[in-house]
Amino acid sequence: MRIVFDENTPKSIAHAIKLLAEPEFSSPSETLQILHALDLIAPGTADTTLIQSIADGTHAKSALITTDKSMRTRRHERAAFHQSGCIGIILRQNWNHASLWHRAHHTILWCPMWQ
Repeated sequence: MRIVFDENTPKSIAHAIKLLAEPEFSSPSETLQILHALDLIAPGTADTTLIQSIADGTHAKSALITTDKSMRTRRHERAAFHQSGCIGIILRQNWNHASLWHRAHHTILWCPMWQ
């Protein structure tokens, strides 16, 4: 499975979760890959391109973790999720206003459920 945090999440959180979760939740049959959006695309790239890059056809499961709730209503982004098979995990807007430690703590708690 591939889990990607969007540009609104600090890279430090994504990379810390990668260090903690990949060895813990990977199995011989399926590896877990945790990335930040900027590991895949350039800053400011369209969300539809990001969604397609996450799924990229080589991962049985993929997910984008974002706080952009409008991804649920924009037709072209909904279509990109549907066509690529990528799952959208949309966090509440106040997530971006929480401290870095608070976000890291809750991400660690939720990570097992995102797979």
